[in-house]
Amino acid sequence: MRNMPRIGKMALTAVGVLSLAALASGCGQQTAAGTAHAAPPVKYHFYETVLTGGMIGKPGWPEFMPADFTLPANADVTMTITSFDDGAAAVPAQYGKITGTTGGDATIDGQSATQVAVAQVAHTFTISALNLNVPIPVAKSAQQPTVVTFTFHTPKSGVDTWQCYAPCGSGSDGWEGAMATDGYMTGKVTFSNN
Repeated sequence: MRNMPRIGKMALTAVGVLSLAALASGCGQQTAAGTAHAAPPVKYHFYETVLTGGMIGKPGWPEFMPADFTLPANADVTMTITSFDDGAAAVPAQYGKITGTTGGDATIDGQSATQVAVAQVAHTFTISALNLNVPIPVAKSAQQPTVVTFTFHTPKSGVDTWQCYAPCGSGSDGWEGAMATDGYMTGKVTFSNN
C-alpha cells in the first residue's frame, strides 16, 4: 500500500471497511434470526368417554369420564370424545354449531363438520368462557359409538367449568340430576403449566 496512489489506498480502505461491515451485519442477522424463533406450542391429546346411565348402573344419568381434569396451559390440545349415548336431546340452534376450535370445525366419525343438526345432538362439550362448543351427535347404537375429535388452544392458566347444554338429565325440562351434578354432565378443567 506504500507505493499505491492516494486514491487507490482510499478505495482499498473503503472496500475493506464495507466488507467488514457487511460481514458483521450478516453475522448479526444470522444470529438474530437463529435466536428469534419462538418455541413451538405444546401439543397434547386428551381422551374422554360419554357413557349412558345404563352402562354405569344409574339410568337417566349419562356421564362424561373423566369430568374433572387438567390440561396443559397455553397449548394446542386435541380432544377425542367417544360417546356411546344413542339418545337425542335437541338443543337450541347455537349449540348445534361448532365454535372455538382451531379451524372452526371438528371431525365426527372421520368426517369434517362445522355443525350438527339440533335434533341429532346427544350432548355438547361447552366451555363458555372460551367460546368453545362442540356438539356430539347420537351414536348409531351402544355398540357403534360416535367419535368426535377437535383441537383448541388453552388459556395461560386457570380453572373453567365445562357443561353439556343438551338437556339429557332428569326432571320435566331435562336439566336436573346429571345435568346439575359435577362429575356427570358438568365438570372443571384446570389449565396448568405443571
